[in-house]
Amino acid sequence: MLSLLSVLVLGVAPVRDSAHVVLVATTDVHGHATAWDYVGQRPFAGGLARVATVIDSLRARYPGQVLVADAGDLLQGDPFATYFARVAPREPSPMIEAMNLAGYDVATPGNHDFDWGLAPLRQAVADARFPYVSGNIFLRASDALLYPPYRVLQRQGVRIAITGFTTPGVMVWDRAQLGTKVRVGPVRATTAQTLEAMRRDADVAVVLVHSGMDGASSYDTAGVGPEDDAAALASLDRKPDVVVVGHSHREMRDSVIGGVHFVQPRPFGASVSVVHVDLVREAGRWRITRIRADLVPTGSVAPSALLTERLRSEHDSVAAWVATPIGLALGPMHASAARVQPTAILEFVNQVQRRHSGADLSATSAFDLGAGFDPDTIRVGQVLALYPFDNTLVAVRLSGARLKSYLEWSARYFAVDAVGRVSVNDSVPGYDYDVISGARYQIDLRRPVGERIQGLTVRGRAVQPADSFTLALNSHRQTGAGGYDMLRGAPVVYDKGERIPDLLIAEIRRQSPIDPAQYAARDWEVVPEVPARAVRALFGVAEKPLPVGARDTVVLRVLTTGD
Repeated sequence: MLSLLSVLVLGVAPVRDSAHVVLVATTDVHGHATAWDYVGQRPFAGGLARVATVIDSLRARYPGQVLVADAGDLLQGDPFATYFARVAPREPSPMIEAMNLAGYDVATPGNHDFDWGLAPLRQAVADARFPYVSGNIFLRASDALLYPPYRVLQRQGVRIAITGFTTPGVMVWDRAQLGTKVRVGPVRATTAQTLEAMRRDADVAVVLVHSGMDGASSYDTAGVGPEDDAAALASLDRKPDVVVVGHSHREMRDSVIGGVHFVQPRPFGASVSVVHVDLVREAGRWRITRIRADLVPTGSVAPSALLTERLRSEHDSVAAWVATPIGLALGPMHASAARVQPTAILEFVNQVQRRHSGADLSATSAFDLGAGFDPDTIRVGQVLALYPFDNTLVAVRLSGARLKSYLEWSARYFAVDAVGRVSVNDSVPGYDYDVISGARYQIDLRRPVGERIQGLTVRGRAVQPADSFTLALNSHRQTGAGGYDMLRGAPVVYDKGERIPDLLIAEIRRQSPIDPAQYAARDWEVVPEVPARAVRALFGVAEKPLPVGARDTVVLRVLTTGD
């Protein structure tokens, strides 16, 4: 063993006997590169610009010890991402450029990163200054992995192996984009070989898994695999040390299962997971002595000056795009009551879907209850708030029995306890509560789940189980997403690949000015009055809806120049 004197004389670096590694992680950024809300036209309490400040601070505090990773869903979601994917594509992708500027070290794809297609994803990744890894995305032609299964990075002499896995649900939701090009294997079935190799090659094993912890899948898993299977990593023979969880848009500081630490930062860069790993050297190898994790909110963190300045031109372009006027609304059309009673704004969406597809019926949901149009100029950003996803329009053929099953599944959204108190079922996201236009029905909250849809008629005739209808809906729902298994196997009668936000924008331009009175039909209602009143109270809707079939009396004040 060298003495301290010999180390000083000979210039030999002393061998470390302890180390501290800091893993910084994000997930589900969904296009939020800057610290700006392009729809609301106000600062955004998240985004990579704020994340970059946190990273810089940690690197200054822990020099040579920080490693930065992302667990997927980067390239789609925010108007910033949409603009540079569809309106004005450029290379490098500004999303990847933001990650390069922030200093990411490794990432794995999420399911939404395939939404624009395989070629745009591969081009974006090609411009990254950091590697992408995946242990379960295979090219169908060769059955070879699309990306390296893992990478080994070093900090303070410690070898950290990082792999990634993506929920196989992408094979359901993005099958049109993936087609015969890519296969995404089930998480649990594809991890063993990769983790075995990682354990041989490194001192610390980290998994970036774009899959929720556990629970029911939103699709039929036969031949696909569970949607949310991250917790299964704790039951493997060769376990990882740390798992960064994504996809489910939840937040988890540090959950330890079977000795494995699971962390999950909030989506959109609203928080950052920071995992501290302490190690000691024993018999020539590193041994972990402690893992502790924390969450750092970014809402009050100042955006990175470097990233903000470098993306200023891109920011200005997107801000101008969302502010583009496309038409005029003659009266208010808001979504605030859309889960309580029929609204002009959802009727507008459904009428556009029916007209383009020629379907008998149309289904949609309220993605954002704060969305809608004021009696004023309608701008691109308002449509993106109303319909924030890049789903395409599809129509399927359904029997009367399946139509009723569809509505019964949607009506699970409301929960009623033993004494009749009404609440929202917290296991059903609001965007999975669909309403149908073209049919009339009541949601009777006196009845149990599965028996709530009463008085279902189409064109004035009671729907019979053997009847046949065409239903317009979005491409995501058509896959059965959200647990709508009754759609499985339904024949597709219309599919031209038209993006629904584009159709809505085109319709506003064609029809402007938009008159809410044209979309005032009352197709459905919650009954009886007592639970209906409770539902209205849940959403702050004071006025009682008109009976099914009635028409609104709408008094409009047309705004004129100078008024």
